[in-house]
Amino acid sequence: MRIVILGDFHLNPEQYELTESAMADIVQSKPDLVIPLGDFGSRTLIGSTEGLKEAKCFLDQTGTTLRPILGNHDLERESGSGLQPKGTMIDCFQALFKLEQPYGVLEYEHFRLFFASTDPQSPDSCYDVQECFVSDIQFNYLTGKLKERPNVPVIFFTHAPPIGCGLRTVPRVHVRSTNAYLDQNHDSLRWYHLFRNTPEIVMWFSAHYHLSHFHPDASTLRFGTRFFITGVHGMCTRDGNRQSRILDIGRTGVKVSTLDHIQRTITDEGGWSYEEELGGLVQVPTVKLSLTASTSVGEAAAAAYGIVPISRKRYIVSTEDGFSWETEPAIEAVLGTYHIGPTLIGITVSRDDVWIAWDQYVGRSDLRNPWRFVRLEKGPWPANKLSLDNEIQAIAANVSGGIWVLAGNELFKVDYSEITADCQFERIMAVDEPCETLISSEGHVWILASSGVLYDYNEAERTLLKYREHVRAWDSDYGQHVGLVSHHGQLAIISEDGEHSFRFVLPDAFNHTMPETVRILALGRHHAAVQIDGSVYYAVINGQTLTKLDTVGSTVTDIAKCLEEDAAATCSSFALAVHPGEGRPQLQIWQCTLE
Repeated sequence: MRIVILGDFHLNPEQYELTESAMADIVQSKPDLVIPLGDFGSRTLIGSTEGLKEAKCFLDQTGTTLRPILGNHDLERESGSGLQPKGTMIDCFQALFKLEQPYGVLEYEHFRLFFASTDPQSPDSCYDVQECFVSDIQFNYLTGKLKERPNVPVIFFTHAPPIGCGLRTVPRVHVRSTNAYLDQNHDSLRWYHLFRNTPEIVMWFSAHYHLSHFHPDASTLRFGTRFFITGVHGMCTRDGNRQSRILDIGRTGVKVSTLDHIQRTITDEGGWSYEEELGGLVQVPTVKLSLTASTSVGEAAAAAYGIVPISRKRYIVSTEDGFSWETEPAIEAVLGTYHIGPTLIGITVSRDDVWIAWDQYVGRSDLRNPWRFVRLEKGPWPANKLSLDNEIQAIAANVSGGIWVLAGNELFKVDYSEITADCQFERIMAVDEPCETLISSEGHVWILASSGVLYDYNEAERTLLKYREHVRAWDSDYGQHVGLVSHHGQLAIISEDGEHSFRFVLPDAFNHTMPETVRILALGRHHAAVQIDGSVYYAVINGQTLTKLDTVGSTVTDIAKCLEEDAAATCSSFALAVHPGEGRPQLQIWQCTLE
């Protein structure tokens, strides 16, 4: 399939012959599809229906299928408080080119073409009438369509490029006017996150800059997506060249060439080729998992939710025989224990405090205190202890200090008072059904009920809302919500980050028998570590891949995230508590690298 891509279609009535010559060049190249990237009409008509019709007369001369989009100048009369009624251009555009909507998708067997078009801006948020603005409705439609055919390569077409692509800009024009990128004054980073987190987007063509293809940064490669500037056919060029793009897609390769309207021939200037199937460009990262440290811990298996990191090097592991050990795997040392007694319901670290829970009790130890460990002469309990009326079901660290406690299906906030040198609690609210898990993240407390209903408690608003059903495990961290859900006998991993959501249905082998033990860790980038019974898997949800960790015959009893040097970074390592067939239980630290 051969596609001709035309940049800004600005016309000049005194130079119509240049446009007619360019249309003849297109006919000579014998394309199957022509994609004009907007800004239709001559200077006095651009942004009006007359400008669209003026351009359409020339485009019809190509005699082939057209799939245009609208540019920034096409909507400038309707953006903000423009004099032209909103919808005028889009209605005319759709009628002229027989389109259901300006944006959309063309589906082919082995690839997909995505078209994002410019929308008019509302008066209350229009910072530049010539911004390449895309509405939430359009963006959500396109991102939704991206999920329909995983691993099928996608080629995007937009008037302006997305931020972060690295293409050459025009600083004194578009950068100065804050319209150099898609949605620059609204939400430009959503496009950056889109191509960074969607391996299916392999190529992206844009125009807007009126620059030709010979510049070194007229084509760039970022996160597996190759971006291309498209020049202009007429005299609105900024560097004297008049060029369009040619894209040839075959079963065994893809090639980008230049249609030179001065030389009136096809050249390799600014070109690129790939001599394999287009699907080979879908760069789902190769996950490399490596065991970086391991140490024996205690004599019994780790309890559920029993691993908690203290620092990048140190961890506490709570075991089923009622001990909670502080250990440093890198030097294979176990330094002491915080607890001797009943098996803990939960253990966590909040600021400089270690919090543990058993039966109806909550206990606290100071990480900075050299007497934090339980010694024979000190007895079995921490120095600070609080008793609640009901048995505790779960605890979670509170980022502002102290912990959240779920007891008797009621949510409590517990903290330590330096003034009274004692633990204090506040009852928050009750949940209407039995619950079993707490996760705290960014002002929210996630409460997972035994029924599979997930509740979201908003600390600032003090509200409790039902968020999702059929949840088996949940985590929230690094700006990502991730869950293992079960519905109609199928297990799936879901991942959300506020802008994008992905769903990865696990292979049939996981659905024959529903697992008894499930845990999941949000690691950022739509990655997750998943414990299913005694095994752990690394999932790239947006890449639809699942990699099993080789724990050499050992059973995994618990998993936890490690702490990173940069709190804003995504997590690249995690800890496993493993129980070998023979020998002592171990704490293992695993590192993930993407290749």
